[in-house]
Amino acid sequence: MKIEVLGCSGSVMHGFDTTSILVNSKILIDAGSVMSVLPEDALDEIRIVLITHPHIDHIKELPFLVDALFTRKARGIKIMGSATTVEALKAHVFNGLIWPDIAELDADRTFLSIEPVPDGWFDLDGIRLMAFAENHTGGALGYVIGENGNYALFTGDTGYHEGLFDLIKTLGPDLKACFIEASFPNRMGELAAVTQHLTPELIIKGLNGCLSPSTRVIVYHMKPSYLKEVIAELPEGFEHIQGGEVIIL
Repeated sequence: MKIEVLGCSGSVMHGFDTTSILVNSKILIDAGSVMSVLPEDALDEIRIVLITHPHIDHIKELPFLVDALFTRKARGIKIMGSATTVEALKAHVFNGLIWPDIAELDADRTFLSIEPVPDGWFDLDGIRLMAFAENHTGGALGYVIGENGNYALFTGDTGYHEGLFDLIKTLGPDLKACFIEASFPNRMGELAAVTQHLTPELIIKGLNGCLSPSTRVIVYHMKPSYLKEVIAELPEGFEHIQGGEVIIL
């Protein structure tokens, strides 16, 4: 499995791109920076866009991606998320006011669909995918993606909740990489709780007794203003990404 980190910052600042993670060139998790970073020809390989939740840093380049794919005559593209996210995209983005209504452009319904992600596991060209609920804005999801028995988990934005860490424990040694957010440093734990995000301290608490020794913990979605502080608080053995990395599992 090839994971390209196009962007993974918790906010926009010069040199920092918000979340877009490309898996095997065809699955895009969030659309915060895809058009700013990905070469144009690479857009043709994208088949599915998994949106974790509709906050602007995770969808801000989705309209431009749709525009480019339409221009390039792509077909069969799926944008997927929770039912809440799908409704938000249709009502507040692709509504004919903020951005053109896709349904009006796609008369034969062959270009693109925006639809809820299925319950449980589903397959895409030999890749297994599963969405799971997160503790963030309504309808927020994380995703597990697997190929050849190797799995990667992406939390998206989330506050602390036992369900996340129970899932990590259930996946066991098959979970090769756990991409987990840490938006704030430990001293800002109260703000993290209110805004439903994680800190290094909360990650350590949650992973205690849940993590297989073979699983890589890869921290992302750090706010640029607190980046150095968060990195300094990560325990030995934890990795962090800032954008531009390519990870092979």
